[in-house]
Amino acid sequence: MTAQFRQIMLMVEDVLATVEFYHKGLGLAIKTATPAWAELEANGTTIAIHASHEKPQAGSSPILSFHVTDVYTAIEDLEAMGARLEGQVRQPSFGKVAAVRTPDGHLLSLLEPVDDDLLRSLLQNPQHTET
Repeated sequence: MTAQFRQIMLMVEDVLATVEFYHKGLGLAIKTATPAWAELEANGTTIAIHASHEKPQAGSSPILSFHVTDVYTAIEDLEAMGARLEGQVRQPSFGKVAAVRTPDGHLLSLLEPVDDDLLRSLLQNPQHTET
């Protein structure tokens, strides 16, 4: 038997508020949304949002990783919707990186990648350094 990956599922208390967070905060397309279940399109991956009758246990896993054009603007937009920055924005050789906790407690990784030419150069030279 071969398993086929289908989606990432997040358990939340308020499905529609979570959909609004990802749709307005990160621009993800809504495939379907009801108070009990929703699906968002994330570049070929479905993020399923499922209502939980008990308070979900959110922690450090899974981490949803998104590329953004401006990490500081993305943080500002998400904080306005109830998210909080965890730690500081880091600047390793491949771009600006931030960890953001959603209102539901899930962890997001935001990456503002360096330009394509620099990224290709860094990938050809495996000695990545962080600043």
